[in-house]
Amino acid sequence: MAPPRREICDCGVLERASKEPEHPIRFDPHLNEYHVVTKAGGIMIIYYCFFCGGRVPESKRSSLFAHATDAELNRITHLIKGINTVSDVLARFGVPDEDTERISRVGHPGDDRNPPSGEWFLRRTLVYKNISETIQLHFSVGANDSVHPSWHGKYIGPPKPISD
Repeated sequence: MAPPRREICDCGVLERASKEPEHPIRFDPHLNEYHVVTKAGGIMIIYYCFFCGGRVPESKRSSLFAHATDAELNRITHLIKGINTVSDVLARFGVPDEDTERISRVGHPGDDRNPPSGEWFLRRTLVYKNISETIQLHFSVGANDSVHPSWHGKYIGPPKPISD
């Protein structure tokens, strides 16, 4: 019989597993996260204990990135309005801080006959780091030089320790 589900995990299974050198479960104290290390070296974050079903500790990951206010997101939204091509981006913002290739993924959910699948590909991306104090603006370049904007909170590093 399965143990009853808990609001918070306190069974210790994840903690014990993370201390075993050969176990794929690890605890990152910097981020306050448990994760599974894949054979390829990637990680999968654990949100619930697989034994008791309880929630794991609150992650500190979001504290590593700047918070974008609603006002700032509205400002950025107005800035990118009407931008449809690489030429539009360059005319509005000038030379990007980075003009690089980034990995993009398109996922397909699958159905009764087909398993989930996805495609990975490199896509040219124009990155602007100085348009906002809190946001990096990215433009992924598609077919016929069309662009797809996205934003990412700027990395600000680990939280500062509280001193007395």
